[in-house]
Amino acid sequence: MTDLKKADEKLMHYLRLQTFPVAVKMVSSTKELEGQTRKAKRMPLPVCQGVSLSRRYGWKVALGKEEMTCPLGAVTLGFVPPKKKFLDGTIEVPYWVRSQEARAKLAQNLPKFQTGQYELILSAPLAGADFEPDLVVIYGNPAQMMRLVQSSVYLSGVPVVSSSYGAGGCGSYITKALLTGECQFILSGAGDRIYASTQDDEVCFSIPMGRLEAVLAGLEETQKAGMKFPITSYLLYQPELPGTYQELLGYLKAEED
Repeated sequence: MTDLKKADEKLMHYLRLQTFPVAVKMVSSTKELEGQTRKAKRMPLPVCQGVSLSRRYGWKVALGKEEMTCPLGAVTLGFVPPKKKFLDGTIEVPYWVRSQEARAKLAQNLPKFQTGQYELILSAPLAGADFEPDLVVIYGNPAQMMRLVQSSVYLSGVPVVSSSYGAGGCGSYITKALLTGECQFILSGAGDRIYASTQDDEVCFSIPMGRLEAVLAGLEETQKAGMKFPITSYLLYQPELPGTYQELLGYLKAEED
């Protein structure tokens, strides 16, 4: 099992995060957890809010079909089937998408686990997780996420591809990450910001466990190479001050009044 506490320490050290990195596990059967879900909070929530409770409050949260309040989250995680009126865009979700055709395209392209493949999604702060996660979800500002992108690229040379709908972000940072096995950089959607209190300056990055050690090594090595957070500003230049400032300085330096 990965040393989750050390992984958390490295992420917090190199990125100076304001909220906890979150361990996420998709659970095919509650029997896998041997009673661990008894300690988890279970309440009606969208997925993004459950993750936010883990990263902000430090809670372990378990959500299944009965707790799902967001239809996009329920579909992408395979807790409910993607039925006809969803796939053809008849029902106006997201309501702000202009046409039925556009909604249908979004619904059909939303990453999805097979219906019934999993019973629960379990989340907890990475350092305190008592289960082996499937991936790690990290929220931060764009500069912090840039450092994670650099760290992912460090060994692979492959760019981190970002795909966002402005809605159903869990479909990208959880479902797509696990289906592809690749890191995901996600612009958080409206639901994440409205219901999960994701702030205006926050975006999301997820790391499948198979990529975690490489990303952590990349964080360490790229910092040695000079990339670090906070970003170091270049200050070894001479600025040109406004003309009146230059005039005043010339006057003050003059030997005669």
